[in-house]
Formats: sequence, structure tokens, C-alpha cells
Amino acid sequence: MRRGGGGGLALLLAPALFIGAFAGWPALILIETSVAHQDLSGMARPALEFGHFAELARPTFLRPLATSFALALATAVIAVGVAFPVTWLIARLRRRAQVAWLVCLLTSLSLSEVLIVFAWQTLLSARVGLTAPLVWLGLLQRPVSLSPSLGAALACLVYLVLPYVILLLYPAVSRLDPEIPQAAATMGASPARAILTVVAPILRAPLITAALGVMVTTVGAYLTPLVLAKPQQWTVGIVISRSVMEDGNAPLGAAQAVGVVALMIILLAASRRLTRDGAP
Repeated sequence: MRRGGGGGLALLLAPALFIGAFAGWPALILIETSVAHQDLSGMARPALEFGHFAELARPTFLRPLATSFALALATAVIAVGVAFPVTWLIARLRRRAQVAWLVCLLTSLSLSEVLIVFAWQTLLSARVGLTAPLVWLGLLQRPVSLSPSLGAALACLVYLVLPYVILLLYPAVSRLDPEIPQAAATMGASPARAILTVVAPILRAPLITAALGVMVTTVGAYLTPLVLAKPQQWTVGIVISRSVMEDGNAPLGAAQAVGVVALMIILLAASRRLTRDGAP
């Protein structure tokens, strides 16, 4: 019995040690760097200085931070709004068709983000992009480039996260009793209204979790806004990178990263409460 208990304890400690090694230790290094002293030579010396956190209240940081959260929120709302009905349609197909769709979604995840971002840049260009068909349809007077713009970055981010959201929602949607929307239909609800007023509240927790996952992964987006957005629309990830790589101020960049992580922890706590309250 004792051996079995020791083995169970070891199995429990292994994931904790793994998380501590690959998440906790880098976090400690980040916090240590954020309170370090930046000397005149550009080197960060161990210290206990909190002056870099005062820089977080400046507009040069708050403006990109607001842009990042607004972009992440818009990406989450659009991605979940598109993925939910798509997932619902996939889950209503025959099993073989469902497998084919899931394989295609998993295959799309193998594409490099760099390849996708520069493909979107080409797609939104004036010469070989989408504007030529829009001109032919009479929607535009002449070919124009649709990037750099915040809308271009938003469209690319939605494209990047959409397969993840569908795969995240699929287990919950596929397990839903098909008689639930049928019962709503017998009460006079249209299919769209049944999904929005009956199915969506039942799947509130998975929907919130998916939206939160999108926000966590896109709030620190770097490559997509760097390539597809204007400099005044750059996100906080680019600001942190410039603080470290261009300005050579590692403590300031670490302090900015700590501030973003702290806000994300608050968001996680709030969303967990919403998910718990919405659980049946």
C-alpha cells in the first residue's frame, strides 16, 4: 500500500515539476529582471528597483496595451461567433464527413504563421490581391492596398485562431443531445433562434473558455500586427520587443511583460468565475 501511495505521489509531482521547470522558473527570471538595475553600459545588474513599473502608466505603453486588448477581444468575439455555427454544422454531419473536416483543420495547423501572415499581405495588396475582383464587381473604383491596417491584422488573426476554436468547441458540441434543438423547434423557435437562445446558453462554459483562449494567445501577438498594421496600431508585444532589442532596456521590457501577465491573470480569474457561475 505504501509503495502504491508513493508511486501515486510521484505521478502527481511529475506534472508539477514539469510546470515549475518550464513555466515557474522563466516567470521568476522575468520578475527578477523587471526589478534589476540598468547601468550606463546597458547591462542589467541584480537589484531591487521598481522604477521601471512607473513607466507602465505612460501613454507610450497604455496605448499599445489598449490596442492589444481591443484587438484580442475583437478576434475572440469574431472567431467564436464564426466557429460556433461552423462547429455545429460539422457535428451534425455523418461520422466520416466529420473526420474529414477535422483532418483538414488539423492539417491547416501545420502551416507556418510566417507563411500565413505574408500570404495575407499579398492577398491584401493592390496589384495581386482582393481589390482587383472588388473593382471588377464595382465595389471599388480602383485597386488599393488593404494593408497595413488594423482590419487586416484582425482578419489574419481570426484566420489563425479559427481552427483552434473549432477543435476546442467540437467535443462539447458533438456531445450535445440533438433532441434539445428539436424540442426548441417544436415550441416554434427557428433553427437560428434555437441555437442562439437554447444551445448557446447550454454551451456557455466552452464558449467562454474558447474566447478566453483566443484572447490569451492573441493579446501578445507580434508578427501579425508588425506586418499588417500601422506603427500607431502596433501591439504591446512589439513595444516590449523594441524595449529589449532596440533600446537595450531588458528591465523595462520585463516590467512591461509582468504588467501584461498580471492583467491576463486577472482576466483568467474573472473568466473562471463566469464559467463556474454559468456551469449547470
